Amino acid sequence: MAQIKYGKDGMELDVTPVSRWYDEGCEEPCLEYEIGLYYKDTPLFSDEFAKKFLALKDAQAPHLSTFILNVLASGQPDNWIMLEPKVSVFMAPKTALGCACRGEMPGQTPFFMEIKLDQNILADQPCAPYSDTGLSLKLEAPRERWAEFARQLETEETDFED
Repeated sequence: MAQIKYGKDGMELDVTPVSRWYDEGCEEPCLEYEIGLYYKDTPLFSDEFAKKFLALKDAQAPHLSTFILNVLASGQPDNWIMLEPKVSVFMAPKTALGCACRGEMPGQTPFFMEIKLDQNILADQPCAPYSDTGLSLKLEAPRERWAEFARQLETEETDFED
């Protein structure tokens, strides 16, 4: 499980790739991620909800780790990826990069990631009408910590027995 601590007082996001498969005729794998949010090692989501809080990467989308590393490398403010079932992930630097006047140390530029559930994830039927749940997680951490998180995640994304 890849974990990143953010904010103050022990808040933590973890993302765990739980399955990988290949669609017929596709070279890139599909992945299923389980997303968790913790406060001092205590899950903030009930077990019933957590079972439904999954994000699927299809064969056309980059791995989540690749997405994070590309955002960190480019430093561009307009970066997002859509995972099913309608989980959008947006990531950007908190402020414009390269401003020495802020006194930031290299590698310490804060980046934020916003994970938003666009589908009614609590619906019991898989084909329920889409609706905005209003659940949006906004996480902020230094570039260095995001890079470490992405490297942990990348190891797990590729560590499946085929």
